[in-house]
Parts: sequence; C-alpha cells; structure tokens
Amino acid sequence: MKSGSKLVLAAGAGLLAWLPLAQLEAHHSTAEFNYAKNVALKGRIKEVQWTNPHSYIQVMVPKAGGGTDQWGIEIGAPAINIKMGWRKNSVKAGDEVTLNVAPARNGTTYGTLRTLTLKDGTTLKGVAAIVTSDANGYAIIGKQP
Repeated sequence: MKSGSKLVLAAGAGLLAWLPLAQLEAHHSTAEFNYAKNVALKGRIKEVQWTNPHSYIQVMVPKAGGGTDQWGIEIGAPAINIKMGWRKNSVKAGDEVTLNVAPARNGTTYGTLRTLTLKDGTTLKGVAAIVTSDANGYAIIGKQP
C-alpha cells in the first residue's frame, strides 16, 4: 500500500471513530429545555413513538382561539420509562391527557415530560419530573455545589 493511500485510510478511520462520539455528545444535551419553566397542556394523543434512544408522544392541544397545536413531547428512553412504571401501551392514540412539561427554550411546541395524567387519574412521570434546575433553567445532574 502506498503511503498516500495509508494516509487517506488513517484519516477516514479517524473520522469514523470521532463521528459517533460527536453525535453522542450533541444528542445527550439537555440544554434545549428550560427546566425552570412548566407548561400545562390538555389534549389528545395523536401518536406514540416508543423508540430508542428517546420515545416521544405527539399531542394535539386545542388553542384558545380555535384550531389545535401539535406538541412533540420527549418521554425518555424505553428502558428508563419502564423503570419509571411505563409500558409500551400505557398511552395510546386517542387518549385524553393532561401534561406538565419543561418547554423548549426556542418557543416551539416541544418539551420534555414531567408528568402525564390520563382521564382515569393514572399519572406517569417523565425524567423531567426528577430534574432540578439552576436559576437559568439548565438541568442540574447530581448534587448541587
């Protein structure tokens, strides 16, 4: 193998090794949510996406002036959800729910779940239910200084 080919191969291997780490670091940031705020929503489940690495629910929320907004709510990884009492069929399309979410900082109809309450009173927690925040709304993981 010529030295130029070896250099290209080494550079390619280095890029491939770095790429998953960059995606992992970007993917696991919680900075997109404002944990100091709470948004209460009432609506109907449109869709449940029980997927890795995060599950989501899509909720249709009536607007005061008519029409609806679709909210995308992150509910965490299936393995974590199961440890918190969820099952794949805990929530399904058509269910009427009340939610409390930590909203996205950018003002879109997106957030991460604190609690979801079904019409029968059953309450399910999301990971945001156990997260505390600093004064700027950023998540505090572990002990506070």
